Amino acid sequence: MTTASAMSSAQDIDVLIVINTEYIKTNFPNPSQNPDQPTGIDHNSQYMIAYDPRGVIGGQGTADLNFRAFPGDRVRFRGTSIYQNSDDAVIIYGIRYWSGDSVFNQFTPNLVQRNRAVMPNVTSPNGLPAIQAQLSFTSLDTTVQKSGTENFFVFFALYTTGNDGQTQNLYGYYYWDPTCTVPQ
Repeated sequence: MTTASAMSSAQDIDVLIVINTEYIKTNFPNPSQNPDQPTGIDHNSQYMIAYDPRGVIGGQGTADLNFRAFPGDRVRFRGTSIYQNSDDAVIIYGIRYWSGDSVFNQFTPNLVQRNRAVMPNVTSPNGLPAIQAQLSFTSLDTTVQKSGTENFFVFFALYTTGNDGQTQNLYGYYYWDPTCTVPQ
């Protein structure tokens, strides 16, 4: 298969969102407790990193990622806190159109469970050899339906660790607005 024909076939685009929760708690300390009316935030605490075989248009590593997709492409969004969800945690719970062209189909949550996923061996000085454990991974998935430029909201819930050091409790709901471009 040639590169040109491979690029005309549906591709997988993965977007990882890392959120600096300390910045959010400091600058937006009174968030909405209603997931249907989240608090809007600026673009200073989110870092979006995309694997896009079609090429990122701009904003790699920022809150203003603009990536390229074609109709039929599969897009997966995953999120985590700067703490890898071990202290503060984030859950990406929605992605919704807000202006421009509506290029995405409906997003659906997806769960993948690996029975022998690797993680560092904490009994070893360097974490190796890795040990295997059952781990679950989640994403919000969609396919691209048509050409255009869509501005969309990304909604996430922020959780903080409780006084018991074990429980993560809801802090609030937030959102911001990146872009996707699907060429004609």
